[in-house]
Amino acid sequence: MQLDETPELNRGRLFLCDYEQGIIGRWVATSATGAKQGVKDWSVRGGVLPPTYELSSPLPFYSVATKPVDLTNVKGVEGNGYPITPFAVTTKDGTERSDLLIHRDANVPGSMGCIVLGDGEFADFEKVFKEQCSHIDSIKLLVGYTY
Repeated sequence: MQLDETPELNRGRLFLCDYEQGIIGRWVATSATGAKQGVKDWSVRGGVLPPTYELSSPLPFYSVATKPVDLTNVKGVEGNGYPITPFAVTTKDGTERSDLLIHRDANVPGSMGCIVLGDGEFADFEKVFKEQCSHIDSIKLLVGYTY
C-alpha cells in the first residue's frame, strides 16, 4: 500500500502466495483510516499495521491464524476475524500496537490498524483462504509499504 499524508483512504493489495503455485489469491485491502496512513503512522494508535522491519525487535514475518474467531458482536468487525500474531508488538519508537486482525470492513471505511477488506473482497478471501489453508494452523504475513 502507498503511504502519504492525504486524507483519502489508500488501498493496497493482500496476496496469498504458495511457493509452488505462486499467487493463489489477490484482494484489495487497507489498514488504518486516510488520516493515519502517513509514513511512520505505524507508531500512531489506530495507524497502519507496522511493517516487521519497524518493530523494536524486528520479525521476519507476522503469522495469521487460518481458523477464524467469531467477532460478530464487535462493532467494525461484525463477523469473522483472523488474528495476527504476535498479539502485541512494539515499534522502534516504543509505541505498543496490539489486537491485530484481518477482517471485513464493517463500519466506516478503514480500520484502527487492522487489515480490512470490503464485503465482496472479504467473502472471496474467506473462500480461498479456507480452501487453500484449512490443513495448516497459520501462514506467514509480510507487511510492507511504498512511500
